[in-house]
Amino acid sequence: MQGKTFLQIPFFLLGLSLTLGVLCSYAFAQAAFTNKIGMKFVLIPAGSFIMGSPESEKGRQKDEKQHKVIITKSFYMSETEVTQGQWDRLVAPNPSSFKLGNYYPVDTVSWNEAVTFIQFLNKREGTTKYRLPTEAEWEYACRAGSQTAFATGGITTFSCKEPEPALVSYAWYCFNSGGFSPAGDFKPHPVKLLKPNKFGLYDMHGNVQEWVQDACQWRTFWSAGTGTITRTYVDGITDPLETKGEHRVVRGGGWFQNSKYQRCAYRTNYKPVARRNSLGFRIVREQ
Repeated sequence: MQGKTFLQIPFFLLGLSLTLGVLCSYAFAQAAFTNKIGMKFVLIPAGSFIMGSPESEKGRQKDEKQHKVIITKSFYMSETEVTQGQWDRLVAPNPSSFKLGNYYPVDTVSWNEAVTFIQFLNKREGTTKYRLPTEAEWEYACRAGSQTAFATGGITTFSCKEPEPALVSYAWYCFNSGGFSPAGDFKPHPVKLLKPNKFGLYDMHGNVQEWVQDACQWRTFWSAGTGTITRTYVDGITDPLETKGEHRVVRGGGWFQNSKYQRCAYRTNYKPVARRNSLGFRIVREQ
C-alpha cells in the first residue's frame, strides 16, 4: 500500500507540471515579434466572429452575406502593409508606382509577386510559416472585435469632400490622401502615421488594397450576378479558404477610394497577374 502511494505521487506531480506548463505557455505567448528584415508582427488570438455585413449597412454588396466563422488557431499578422524598404531587403527591383521611400507601402504588386516575396522571406528565416492571410483571417483582424462597418464605428457618407468620423483618424482614403489639397499630392502615405485598431494593426482600412490567399470566381454559370464568388460564405464554417477560381480576393480600400470601399466587409478581386498602383499586401506567420 505504501509503495502504491509512493508511485502515484510522481505521476500526479508530472501531470500537474504539464498542465501548468501548457497554461503558462499560453499565458506568456509572444504578443509581438520583429523578424530579420524588420517586419513587426502582432498576435491575433483564435476566436469566432460574424463575417460579412448586415443588409442595413450603407454601401453593402450582395457578396457580403453575414455568417459565423470560427478561427481555430491564433496567428501573427504584420502590423503594417509590406513597405518598400522591407521589399528592397529581399526582392529587386521595387515595383511601386509611387517610389516615395522606405516607409511607404509597396504598391503595384501582383498576387504572384506577393507570393514570391513570401517564398524569399521563408527561405531567409528558414521556415515555411509565412503566407498571405486568408480572407476570413483578414476580416477577423480588421474588425478587431467590432461588428460595425469600420473597426471604429458606422458609415455615414460616401463623400470625398467631408470626413467620415469613424474612419478619418485610421485610414488614408480619398478625403485625406491629397486629392483635394492645393498641391494635388493624391497618393499613398507612410505606414503607422494614423491610429491602429484594437489589435494593434495599422492601415487595415485604406492606404493600399491588400491581396489575400483565397481564390474566387468573378462570375458563375449558376448566378447572373457579378461579384467575388466563393464557397466559403457558409454559416458555422471553420478556418475557411477558397482554392477554386481564376481570380484572387483583395481586401481593404485604397488611398483613392471613398469610405464605401474601406468597410471591413468589402471584398473585390483581380487576376493574380494584375498590378495596380493601389495594390499591396501584408502577411501572416503561423505559430
